[in-house]
Amino acid sequence: MKTSKVRLAKSIFVKTYELMITLAPFGLILSIVFFMIQARESKQLVGNLTHIEQSLSTRHIGIFPDYLGNINQLLSETPCPQADSSLLIIFEDVLFYGAFYNGTAFKEMIRHLTELANNGKKITIAYYAHSGENMSSGRMFRETVQESWIQQKDLKKLAAERRELMSSLRNENNSRSNVFRLADSIVSEKYFAYYRDNERKNFSERIGKILVPFYDSTKNDYLLFRKMDEIKNKYLNKPVQTITFRDIYTMYQEITKELELFYEQHKVTLIPLNNYLTMSCWSNGEKALFAFPGKFAADEIGFISSDRAILDYIETMLEGVESSLNDKE
Repeated sequence: MKTSKVRLAKSIFVKTYELMITLAPFGLILSIVFFMIQARESKQLVGNLTHIEQSLSTRHIGIFPDYLGNINQLLSETPCPQADSSLLIIFEDVLFYGAFYNGTAFKEMIRHLTELANNGKKITIAYYAHSGENMSSGRMFRETVQESWIQQKDLKKLAAERRELMSSLRNENNSRSNVFRLADSIVSEKYFAYYRDNERKNFSERIGKILVPFYDSTKNDYLLFRKMDEIKNKYLNKPVQTITFRDIYTMYQEITKELELFYEQHKVTLIPLNNYLTMSCWSNGEKALFAFPGKFAADEIGFISSDRAILDYIETMLEGVESSLNDKE
């Protein structure tokens, strides 16, 4: 009896196995067909979501410097004065925005702006500036440089050390602004030197990227780019261990002055700002690209929008800046 049960079990197993072997190709075919249907539906879903995302009036376009190309696309789509009389409005922390992260995109940005200005387009650029020895305007520019070269985790320590040093340096014969500049210079150099000496490879690579030439005589480049190269080389083209924070700061100052002269020659309206604005933007009246600081000031998060409310807000922001300047006058 036990033997017959074993035989029956073996018989059932063999027939089941043979059935599985017979149906396996069909199962495989069904699996492939199902997969193809799923893939097609997924592709359609991704396509639909992409279409929806691109049709939104405001959408995310990346983190600095990834969206520099989007800025140039916006500028290339900006209507010429014959077709449109709207103002091209730009707010940015420094005039050399993106120059040392993507030199090619920066040069293209300059070319677009110059071409638009030469064709009669009204362009206004508001930016953080350094005006001589004026502490209130110079401080913002100085802090912009600090945030670019000193790690976020050390900026609070730098500020605390600066306050302590100011207290020890202060006396009746020194004004607060003079004491601030001296203390700021000392502690900035300290932290800058730490990264230069302890992160030598990364520091050298970064200096090397900045020194990549802008000017190319074979491409009929603006002399502006050659002047910028000369300034960079003057301060940074020397042994890395001898480069100071003051070299970086002065280089940025002199490059800013060259850009100011260049824009003024091309009838671009410049508004140097003393106050911190948390948004950089480029608006041509139809679209606006804007960016907010992320965890780090340099990691700005970019968006592009055709939302009328945002475009109006940028125009209002410019009106507010112009109004405050007129009140001071």
